[in-house]
Amino acid sequence: MSAAETKEPVDLEEDFASSTSLHGFNRAMVAPNRFLRYMWILAILASNGAFAYMFVAMLQDYFQYNTITDMTLEFADEVTFPAVSICNFNRVDLDKATMAELEYLSPMLYGSSMDETALRDFLDLPAVNGTGTSTTTTPSTSYNVADIIRQRGFHMAWPRMVYCAFKGQLCNSENFTHSFSVYGNCYTFNGDRTSPFKQTAEGTGFPSSNGLHLVLDVMDQYSTESAMIAGHGEVGIRVLLHDQSEPPVMDSQASAIAPGKHSFMAVRQTQYRNHVPPWGKCAELQLRHHDTYSLPACQLECRSSHVEQACQCTPYFLPGTAPPCDPQTIYQCVHRVLNQLVSGELRCDCPIPCTMTKYGSAVTYSGYPNRITKKIYNNAFNLTPDYIRENGIVLDVYYDTLNYQKISQLKAVDSGQLASNMGGMMGLFIGASVMTILEVAEYLGLKIGRYCSRRQRPLAINVEPASLKKSGDGNSKSHNIIYQ
Repeated sequence: MSAAETKEPVDLEEDFASSTSLHGFNRAMVAPNRFLRYMWILAILASNGAFAYMFVAMLQDYFQYNTITDMTLEFADEVTFPAVSICNFNRVDLDKATMAELEYLSPMLYGSSMDETALRDFLDLPAVNGTGTSTTTTPSTSYNVADIIRQRGFHMAWPRMVYCAFKGQLCNSENFTHSFSVYGNCYTFNGDRTSPFKQTAEGTGFPSSNGLHLVLDVMDQYSTESAMIAGHGEVGIRVLLHDQSEPPVMDSQASAIAPGKHSFMAVRQTQYRNHVPPWGKCAELQLRHHDTYSLPACQLECRSSHVEQACQCTPYFLPGTAPPCDPQTIYQCVHRVLNQLVSGELRCDCPIPCTMTKYGSAVTYSGYPNRITKKIYNNAFNLTPDYIRENGIVLDVYYDTLNYQKISQLKAVDSGQLASNMGGMMGLFIGASVMTILEVAEYLGLKIGRYCSRRQRPLAINVEPASLKKSGDGNSKSHNIIYQ
């Protein structure tokens, strides 16, 4: 038999322990006495136990999917100006609507159907021909609420919009886009998402505004609203600053501006970056009536879905494909469904977007107009100080500082940090690295390979015939019997 065949196989455990880069194993192998060897074995077990504990803790921390919030304030030479949506509290103007149209709208405006006589008395209008009687009119069944409000309601043009300027440049009704809300007609300035205006200088500016400057006449003398359950008892406008990709939701988000004041709205822009599950809850749903997902758009479509399901129609201020709601249905059914949404009886599943831009404002006021300005208005437009106080609104919308805030939702522990933490703990407790893991893998591979080879190798047994063994013949020969 050759020397290669008689050589004893290498002890894998001894070879691994003496050569591995795992700390402590080689010290246990070469310890000069049993006491030190046991001490090193205890140290190895304790270190590996501590690492196992930290390993499990790090995995648990990672799979909790915790997040942290990063807030930064960015300064810029120019900042995107928000879309500015404006609505009047009054939905239908008395000087534009006919009696037949007001009769048709009366269930929506006042909670019950009213004929012309009742309307004239309620609105303090003189009777026809100066008598206490009037001709009987029957509201046309072909009327459409949206058409009446669009034609007979609030509009952003002279004489309602007395003056408009942006960064010192005059603007007019063509710079506003129309939409509907629960307040009737609304108009949005800078609503084009493809090329929104920018503000390049901070503050209100003098002599011209650095932002949007408006002078409006609410014309309260033509109001048809009341403080009853179906109407609005306020006078003035509602103003909403929002991103160009979002539809205006005026009833829940807009600020109220009263007449008789000069209102200053200092804009605050905040950009949000949210995480997808499992770290966050953001999502981008496909909407039926809006190209871009946003929280306001989803809420409007949710309202519309509940209303269409319950009332079998779509009110003028919500998107939808069902037939238009008539005034009676708006008062009796639509208002009930909207109240159920407010109370929480009906719910909307609208996740937050993964990216969104929100605009807030700090509103301050000053008295308006002063003594000289009152005189100018009186001479130029025949407007009395009382009329200006009851109807005049001056509004400035602007950035007082050219900055915006970024709020980002970040992973508390990402995969890179997890690997770094694990590497640090491996180095601290057991002195291991990626190369050490390869050493362990090599050892396990050799161990498994040797075990498998032993299972497959034929077993040879040296057998001597009994007869030959008893005879004591030195020339007897043994026989090898091989068992597979």
